[in-house]
Amino acid sequence: MRLRLSKTRWLVIMMAALSVACLLGWYIYERHEHEQHADHDHAKHDDHDKHDDAKEPEAPTPGQVKLTPEAVQQAKIETAPVVLGPLENRVLFTGELVFNEERLAKIRSRVPGRVVQIVADYGQMVKPGDVLAIIDSVELSQAQMGSRQATARFNAAQKAYDRARQLYEGKAISRAELQERQARLEVERADLDYAQNRLRLLGAGGAIPASLPKGSRSGASFALRTPIAGRVVDRKVTPGLVVKEEEELFTVADTSALWCFVQIPEKDLPSVTVGSQATITVSSLSQEEFPGRVDFLADMVDKTTRTVRARVRVDNPDNRLKAGMFANIAVRVGQRTVLSVPETAVLAANGDLFVFVEMAPRIYQKHLIKTGVKGGGRVEVLDGLDADEPVVVQGGFTLKSELEKGVSRGSLGGGHGHAH
Repeated sequence: MRLRLSKTRWLVIMMAALSVACLLGWYIYERHEHEQHADHDHAKHDDHDKHDDAKEPEAPTPGQVKLTPEAVQQAKIETAPVVLGPLENRVLFTGELVFNEERLAKIRSRVPGRVVQIVADYGQMVKPGDVLAIIDSVELSQAQMGSRQATARFNAAQKAYDRARQLYEGKAISRAELQERQARLEVERADLDYAQNRLRLLGAGGAIPASLPKGSRSGASFALRTPIAGRVVDRKVTPGLVVKEEEELFTVADTSALWCFVQIPEKDLPSVTVGSQATITVSSLSQEEFPGRVDFLADMVDKTTRTVRARVRVDNPDNRLKAGMFANIAVRVGQRTVLSVPETAVLAANGDLFVFVEMAPRIYQKHLIKTGVKGGGRVEVLDGLDADEPVVVQGGFTLKSELEKGVSRGSLGGGHGHAH
């Protein structure tokens, strides 16, 4: 009996020990799994932190550019506020620049002949009377010979008449014979006048009777001269070319002032008068304005277009404007109060006009704008900006370039600029 009780006790003890061993094993296993999971989460967290550290700061909003202080300094960015103030009110027209017709000469030869020498080249400045070319002319030679012959016959007739008058006074000849000599003298005088007038019509003032150029065969070379001062803007001759009478050979123009004809709509006539000040711009010199003045206004309205033809004169002392350029003409018609920015602030891309507004230090936002008239280096802003907003007036092209890149760059000042 005692033996059976002893066995039962040992069985209970073994069962209890086994249960404790199982609980201990499960505890050790769970603790190991927990530690592995915690290590894995910690490693993932570390990797995530490293990834967060490696990636760039949060991207700016679309159309925004952020620059480092070094980049701002290198780009020399400057800002100015949007101004609400007076701006010249203007009406806008288009036209084409032409030469001043009052200072334009299309020079033709009065004699046919062969060009033996070109004296003036394209673009050369000339003074009145300067020789442009020399023409060897048979017709001029014949006219000169005819003039000399007429002069000789007139001189002979004059002497014959003088002798006849002396003889008539001495009653050696009859009055009829004296009248015959006088009539002959008048005929020779008429022939001489004709010969001299022909020389004048042929431009005898340009004749060179001596020191004929090499190649001259006729015995008369004609010097083609300019009647005005200016620049040789066209030349249609080459050495050896045979030219006809009245054929256009050179064009000389005074380019110090040009004309621009415009059509003024009937509704704008009350604002435009002779003497109105104007500003002329051309696409090739878009950043420059040239002052002009309305100096002619037609007295008749075109029945078809309901416009009046006007002429604007623009000074061109540096010869930067060229005849044939299309021009925009802004005629001043008073002032009005508008929002405006400097012209240097306005940029263009894909047909849009925009400026950069400084939102915070080193942060610039692109603003699309709608513009009006220009005047005095400023542009009217019809939409897109408010008064006193700081717009970039220098360095805008750098911001535009960064915006177009669309990626982070470290090329400006060694820092990072973000553009989107």
